[in-house]
Amino acid sequence: MALDKATIAKRYAVALFELTHDQGTDADTLAELTAIRDILVQNPEFTKALLSLRIDEAAKRNMLATLSEGTSQVVANLIQMTYDYRRIQNLPAIITKYEELVNKAAGVVNAEVQTAVPLSDEQVSRLKEQLVQRYQANEVRLTQIVDEDLLGGVIVKANDQILDGSLATKLAAIRQSIIR
Repeated sequence: MALDKATIAKRYAVALFELTHDQGTDADTLAELTAIRDILVQNPEFTKALLSLRIDEAAKRNMLATLSEGTSQVVANLIQMTYDYRRIQNLPAIITKYEELVNKAAGVVNAEVQTAVPLSDEQVSRLKEQLVQRYQANEVRLTQIVDEDLLGGVIVKANDQILDGSLATKLAAIRQSIIR
């Protein structure tokens, strides 16, 4: 039975996190992996070449060595293992899941905020305070997205949750209550 990408990413990320968290190297490992993820995402041909049957194994090993150059042994082992088990295409997802685990352990919440107009500094500050309390976090990192199609209000995506305070949702709720 084939595993889906999310399951694979979670399994590898949890194993890696348990290892690095015990060693106290979460932040360093995450910094290395983030750089590698950036390389893989910006150069999708690299992963395609590693999966290609037309490229010989020696060339692929050289490519892996270049990718692993200057990394810790743990990161080099992860890269090699994902290649050996034919999961190298899942490496960016593994890194993203690992980042989530590291952030959760550090009490960091990444939130995406959609609004019709840009938020003021005061609004950003208040929103961060509310999210810190809601998620009992040490830090909230906000990414603002201005969506002019949004009538008003705010939509927040954080910790696999969507907090929809948009005007369209409120109007729909009013519409439903009138119908009943």
